[in-house]
Amino acid sequence: MDKQLNEYIKANIPIYKEQLKSLIEIPSISQDKNHHSDLHKVLQKAESILKEIGFTSEIIETKGNPVLLAKLELNKNKPWITIYNHMDVQPANEPQWETNPFEAIEKDNKIYGRGSTDDKGPALTIIHAINFLKQNKLDIPNIQIIYETEEEIGSKNFKEFLDKANLENPESILISDTIFEGNTPAITYKLRGLVRAIVKLKTHEKDLHSGVYGGIAMNPFNILSQALGNCLDKEGKIKIPGFYDDVIKPGMDEIQELAKDEEEMQYEGDLYTKDKMKIINAIHNPTFEIHEYYGGQSNENQGIKTAIPYEAYAKISMRIVPDQNPKNVIKKLEHFLKETHEGIEIIFNEGNEGTVTKLNNKFMKKAQEACEYGFGKKALFVATGGTIGAIPKLQTKFKVPIVLIAQSLISDGYHAPNEHFRIEQAEMGIKTMVKYLNKI
Repeated sequence: MDKQLNEYIKANIPIYKEQLKSLIEIPSISQDKNHHSDLHKVLQKAESILKEIGFTSEIIETKGNPVLLAKLELNKNKPWITIYNHMDVQPANEPQWETNPFEAIEKDNKIYGRGSTDDKGPALTIIHAINFLKQNKLDIPNIQIIYETEEEIGSKNFKEFLDKANLENPESILISDTIFEGNTPAITYKLRGLVRAIVKLKTHEKDLHSGVYGGIAMNPFNILSQALGNCLDKEGKIKIPGFYDDVIKPGMDEIQELAKDEEEMQYEGDLYTKDKMKIINAIHNPTFEIHEYYGGQSNENQGIKTAIPYEAYAKISMRIVPDQNPKNVIKKLEHFLKETHEGIEIIFNEGNEGTVTKLNNKFMKKAQEACEYGFGKKALFVATGGTIGAIPKLQTKFKVPIVLIAQSLISDGYHAPNEHFRIEQAEMGIKTMVKYLNKI
């Protein structure tokens, strides 16, 4: 198989690169309603690629964004595997972009563009792995592919898709939407969940003159920043009572496994701590973050309006760990914030639970063997701080092992300017996915 696979990759990498460029150049930004038609376009493009290798497919509408369901049944007696990826991307309005994020270019053996590594590049390697196995009549399970276009906004309507689609029952689920760094590949067994919310405080009916009311009237920005600032201590630990009640401490085997991965991690900026064990344990704990304040005078190009705003807003998020419930977390936060001001409201946006997959199953073992074959080194089992909103819903629906095999590197620029996917990673990714799909 090795010789055949090397020949296939050499012959098909040019095709892979053109396919990836064509997907990148569709600005499938799920956060922006003006790009809703692009979500259909990117699924139609992916559908055409899949049809070329024998898949049947349909695009299924939801109350939110569409989902592509494609199937390849090669043998009725063989089991099914489900493959999940997403085709929506983050916005790309950062000033640091050196190229047009939606005009894919190749430079230094990398494909640059929004969505190149998250998640269009990794999705395509799996397609080529399937194509290779099919062309060479090698063992492969029946394949059910799901491409979502709401992952970057929390997969709010993904359950609707799962409820209405004509789905096969798989023995396992394969996802390639995670990252590693250095030379050691990674298989993710634990992901944090994510709670997003907007916090609001209205103290008056209109702006008030600060010369007349200053020191008398409550400023909602002052109150809101005080309340939210109380949520963390100086070491970054969450101070909300009961917040850690449902947090399960990691086992020593988990810490030791993660410590191997941490040796290759590079962190930027100011950190709460440089203590290695605290950094390792952080991935197993929840977080609290403030992302933006707005309201009042929000135009940075204007001068300072010396008035007390009548209302203020803040965008926040909390990464939560398995066994924490998003609604319970929001209730605890709301109760805590109201101790500062009873008028504080929380507009609960959405919440996804954290997930964990047990390591002692045959799919995880085959994934580790596949990574060693494709990337040349034994993979680590890692916990990661990211969130994939579809996974809890997939776990509830199918109750089968979910295997997350990383192909992307942290340095590829996930959610960042100058995002790219290395051709070398694509080649190793194809090899890894060929071995995995063949062995299971």
